[in-house]
Amino acid sequence: MRALTFTDPSDGGMARAVVWYPTNAPETPVRRGPFTLRVAEGGPVTKGRHPLVVVSHGSGGSAFGHADTAMALARRGYVVAAVHHRGNAFDDDRDAGTERMWRNRPAQLSAMLDHILAEPELADRLDGERVGALGFSAGGYTVLVAAGGIAELGRIAAHCRTPPVGERFCHLGNEEAEARVEAHDPRIRAALLMAPVGVPFSKDGLAGVTIPIRLYRAERDEQVAASQVEELRDRLPVPPDYDVVRDAGHFAFMMPIPAAIAAEIGPPAWDPPGFDRAAFHERLNAEIADFFDRALAIERQGR
Repeated sequence: MRALTFTDPSDGGMARAVVWYPTNAPETPVRRGPFTLRVAEGGPVTKGRHPLVVVSHGSGGSAFGHADTAMALARRGYVVAAVHHRGNAFDDDRDAGTERMWRNRPAQLSAMLDHILAEPELADRLDGERVGALGFSAGGYTVLVAAGGIAELGRIAAHCRTPPVGERFCHLGNEEAEARVEAHDPRIRAALLMAPVGVPFSKDGLAGVTIPIRLYRAERDEQVAASQVEELRDRLPVPPDYDVVRDAGHFAFMMPIPAAIAAEIGPPAWDPPGFDRAAFHERLNAEIADFFDRALAIERQGR
């Protein structure tokens, strides 16, 4: 694991990313916020050319929000780069719900990808023809734009005038805007979306999304209504792999939070009664790795 900085295209400021990758260096416990990760911090990347997955976290989240998934992919042979969305992260959320947030996120993801593919210690170890993207919630929106979707921000305001009962998406603050966001990054060859924000995309707006997609919906999602994900599924021109996770809440796709600090962290740490997030992630991480192996045509011995 290593941390990197890159130039934020929105204003030229410095944005952050965290990269996980295969290495032969020994792992040691490394503390990052509430998490203790077993990694070889700063270790060399193993020889060969590795497929790459870029990650976009949810609104108000963190580059570490999907660290267990990133590490599972790295152990499968992937390099995984997670952007820390400047202006829409837990430590800098000034743009939450604004047109600026929706516009900047896809640009930040592509700028991080530019940097990773040119990073001297990584570039020769990456297969630039095998790049996937993973996004959660607003990160799902981000990945869809990068995958060729055209977002119509006016659809958010229209949705929130008569939102589905119980959906908290509209309670988090969404500025009325009529702008379109278009930022296709053709380097991305496959996408995995977890409880994505889907309302900004019409059927026409998704016509350019033709790469393989795996789509997850949480059955008991309190943030993004089922209709957002189901209508997105039905509008995609190529039917995605689709899975409804039984009894899961919205935040089930984030890395399990230690029980000792769950109350301090709040909703991102909470699950519906009886839902075992740790057990789910054992399954989820294997499914994600298998999907990218298939979608990016990765050959594995013995598979």
